[in-house]
Amino acid sequence: MKTRLGPLICNFLPFLYAINGCDTTSRLFGVAKRLLLKKIKTNADFKTAAETFCTKGKSTADIIALGEKALVPLYGGRAGDTLDMLRYKRFWEKAASSITTVQVRSLPLNSAAAKYHSLRLYLQVQDWIDKICDLKPEMWGWHLSSGRLDPCTTDLPPTPELLLKMIRCNC
Repeated sequence: MKTRLGPLICNFLPFLYAINGCDTTSRLFGVAKRLLLKKIKTNADFKTAAETFCTKGKSTADIIALGEKALVPLYGGRAGDTLDMLRYKRFWEKAASSITTVQVRSLPLNSAAAKYHSLRLYLQVQDWIDKICDLKPEMWGWHLSSGRLDPCTTDLPPTPELLLKMIRCNC
């Protein structure tokens, strides 16, 4: 298997496995393993992010920025695109061509959710690479709740306050 995949991909297997979902990170909807293998070979931003996530001693700011850069090509974005822009674009594409409601899970992560996904991803990769990982989970996408660690999902409200005031139920 190592010969078939090659040393480049083998070095990044912890990153590739964790970015697409494992015990501590969520699976990215609609992102197949084959796409990850293709992007690691062909996309410079994705490869740079993989190298960084596999390197010890990175700051949370570096990980958040590179995490978004790694996710953009997985959702069909180009260099310079943001996840929020891709999410908005994908929503309008789906809304214009669909006769049913748009499933939120089918949209790219927003930047606030990607932030915490990236932090948990870095913590997991570092734990796999370096079993004496001294990173504190509370600094890397987790919060302590009732004596256990729970993942942080976002630091934004579910919807803007103005939108909540416009919505009403016809039950």
